[in-house]
Amino acid sequence: MAKQNSRISGIRLKEKTDYTIEANGAWDVDIQNIAERINTYLKDAADAGKYSIAGLCIALGITRERLNLWREGYFRIEDIGCAVPNPRLAACAQMGLLHLQRYWEESERPSSLCLKQLEITGALGDDCRPRAMPPFDLGSIKKYAR
Repeated sequence: MAKQNSRISGIRLKEKTDYTIEANGAWDVDIQNIAERINTYLKDAADAGKYSIAGLCIALGITRERLNLWREGYFRIEDIGCAVPNPRLAACAQMGLLHLQRYWEESERPSSLCLKQLEITGALGDDCRPRAMPPFDLGSIKKYAR
């Protein structure tokens, strides 16, 4: 019988990164630091009236691929298959993306641009997963959702 993965992604890491804190001789992902950086970006974006995934990634100092990993609950690519997803990390990343999606839904910009942004974040489109669907009403663009 195969051994179950019991380590949560981002817990008991051997190396320090910008998003880890020391815990019991190892390094754990610092969800509070990530949430603070996301909130800082969202506040700055609200003041400027401009939200983007690229802006969020730059504010966090990560790539889009890393943001997608975080959204799935994995802190590093090496954790896929070796650790269970971290639900706190996934929730933190998804909340940041939900704020971006809400902006595009409520925006007065051309709807085609907003729809494209929603597809990029996984909220709409043919390849979106049911768990990635937004939990809110899409309003007039609901007909484009799966």
